[in-house]
Amino acid sequence: MSDGIFFFVVGPSGAGKDSLIDAVRGTDRPFEIARRVITRAHGSPGEDHEALGEAEFSALERQGGFLITWSAHGLQYGLRRELLGVLAHGRHVIANGSRAMVEALSACVPNLVVIEVSAPVSVLAERILARGRETPEEVRQRVMRKVEPFPADVEVVRVSNDGTLEQGIERFIMALDRATQPPARSMAAMKAKLAGDALNETQYGAVLDDILALRYSDRDINAFLLQASQHLSDPEVLALAKVRARLSPRIEWNEPMLVDKHSMGGIPGSRITLIVVPIVTAFGLAMPKTSSRAITSAAGTADAMETVARVDLTRADVQRCVQEARGCIAWNGRLNHSMIDDRINAFTRPLGLDSNRWSVASILSKKWSAGSTHVIIDLPYGPRAKLKDEAEARALGQLFEYVGTGLGMHVKAMVTDGRGPVGRGVGPALEVRDVRLVLTNAADAPADLREKALLFAAEILAWAPGVETVVQGREVAESLLASGQALASFERIIDAQGRRAHPVSPGKRVRQIVAQRSGVVTSVDGWAIAGVARAAGAPDDLSAGVDLLVSVGQTVEVGDPLFQIHGDDAEHVSAAAQSANGLSTHVISAERLARSVSISA
Repeated sequence: MSDGIFFFVVGPSGAGKDSLIDAVRGTDRPFEIARRVITRAHGSPGEDHEALGEAEFSALERQGGFLITWSAHGLQYGLRRELLGVLAHGRHVIANGSRAMVEALSACVPNLVVIEVSAPVSVLAERILARGRETPEEVRQRVMRKVEPFPADVEVVRVSNDGTLEQGIERFIMALDRATQPPARSMAAMKAKLAGDALNETQYGAVLDDILALRYSDRDINAFLLQASQHLSDPEVLALAKVRARLSPRIEWNEPMLVDKHSMGGIPGSRITLIVVPIVTAFGLAMPKTSSRAITSAAGTADAMETVARVDLTRADVQRCVQEARGCIAWNGRLNHSMIDDRINAFTRPLGLDSNRWSVASILSKKWSAGSTHVIIDLPYGPRAKLKDEAEARALGQLFEYVGTGLGMHVKAMVTDGRGPVGRGVGPALEVRDVRLVLTNAADAPADLREKALLFAAEILAWAPGVETVVQGREVAESLLASGQALASFERIIDAQGRRAHPVSPGKRVRQIVAQRSGVVTSVDGWAIAGVARAAGAPDDLSAGVDLLVSVGQTVEVGDPLFQIHGDDAEHVSAAAQSANGLSTHVISAERLARSVSISA
C-alpha cells in the first residue's frame, strides 16, 4: 500500500479555505481532515479545533507530539504527529496551514501537495470585514501583505475561490481528485522526454492524451511542454503534428483542392492575406483562411478583417462562406483553439524562448484538420521578426515542407524580407485602408504591399489546374487584380461573413510626428512603430494605429511629417504621441554625409 498524499491548504485570510475544506467532509472521498491544535479557547469563532493552553502546547511540542508548529496572530498552531500514521495506511490528509511552513512540512511527509486558495484583493477584504473582528486599516494591511514564493521542488495546485461558494467547492474537489488519480499511463514516456530522449508518435500520443485528460499536475505539464518546445528533432515534429492532427476531427470538403496560407508574423502592416484570399477565390479556388488576433503586435489578420465584417465564425459558417464566396477570413479562436498551445505560449513568450519548431507541428496539424491540401508559409526574417536571419528562416522552411509531406499535404515555404513594415498603415483600420487601395488599383496604393500579395498569390495559383508555372500564376493574379474581380471577391466574402453596418475607419483623433533633423531615411523600426500604435489603443480600438508618411530612401527636412497617430480616444492618442517623442530607440533613421543621422520621432 502506498502512502497517502498530504494536502496542505494555504492562502490569505478571506480566501475561504475553511469553507472549502469543510465541504469535503460530506463526500465519500478517502480524505482525513486534520484537526489543528491551537492555543485558543474551545468554542471561539472559527474552525473546530483542539484547544490547548500555551503551557500544554509547549509541553506537547517538547515531547515530539507535533508534525509541525507555527505562530500567527498571537496564537500557536500545530498538527499532530499521528497524521503520519493516517498517511501510512494510504489515506489522504487535508490540513489548513501556513505557507511559511511548506518547506518544513515537505521534509516531514512522503507526498506533499500544496493547494493555494486565492481570490482578488477586493473579495478578500470584503470577506474579512464581514467577520467584524478587524478595522478597515487592519484588513487593508492584511490583504496587501507580500508573500514569499513556494520552494521550487514542491507541487503547487492553485484554486481560485473568487465566485460563489458552490463554484469554489467544485474547483477545490476537482483539484483533489486530479491529484489523487493513479499515475498516468504515459508517465514513462513523460520521464523519458524530461531526461532528454526523443519520443515517437505513439509516445507523444499517449502523453498528450493524458495531458488533455488532466492526468498530470500543472508542474509536470509545464516541465514537459518546456522541454518539448525547446528540444525536438525533425521526426519528433512530424510525430507531434500527426498526433495533434488526430486530436481534432478533420473538416471534409467536396473540393479537389483547398488552399491556405500562414505567416510566422511579427511584421507590422503586412496584411497581404486580405488581398491574397480575394485574388485566389476570384480565380475559383477554395480558400477558407483562419487567422489569429494580435498578441504583441498592433493588429492581427482577424483584427483587421473585423473592421469590415464579422470574424467569429463557426465551422458551419466557414463551410457556408466557401459555398457562397469560395473563401473567408475568420478568427481561429472558435475553430482550432488549443489549450496546449496556450500553455506553451504562457511561459515561452515572456521568457523570449524559441518555440518555432513546436509551432510547425501546431500550425500544420491545424491546417490538416481544417481540410487544407495546399499550404503556403510566409517566413519573414529580420532583427525584430521571430526569425532573425535568412539562414534560420530557410532551415525552418525545410522543416515545414518535410512535416507537410509527412501529413500528406503540399506545403511550400517562402522566405521574405522582414526588416521593416509592409504598407503604410499599422493598426486594423489603417491596414484595411491599404488593402482597399491595392484592391481598387489606386495610384497611391503601397507598392510593397501589392508586390508581396502578388508574389504569394502567384505561388498559390501555380498549384491550380491549368496554371502551369509561377510566372503564369503571376499573370493571372495581376489580371484578377487589375480587372476588379479580386475586389468583387473581397466584397462577396465580407457579405458572406456578415458585413458591418458601419465599417471602422481610421480614428479621427490625429497627432503628427515631424522630423527634427534632415537626411535620407535609411530604416524604419517597425517594432517601435507598432508600439506607438498599441499605445494609441490598437488593436482593442480598431480605429487606432500609425500611418507612415515616409519610406526608406526618401529625403526629409526638419519639420517634415514622418507619421501620423490615429485613434478615437484623445488621451490614448496623446499618450502615444508622447511615447513617440520620447523613444530612446529612434523610430526612423536617416543618413547624411556618410554618417548616420537619427530623426527622432
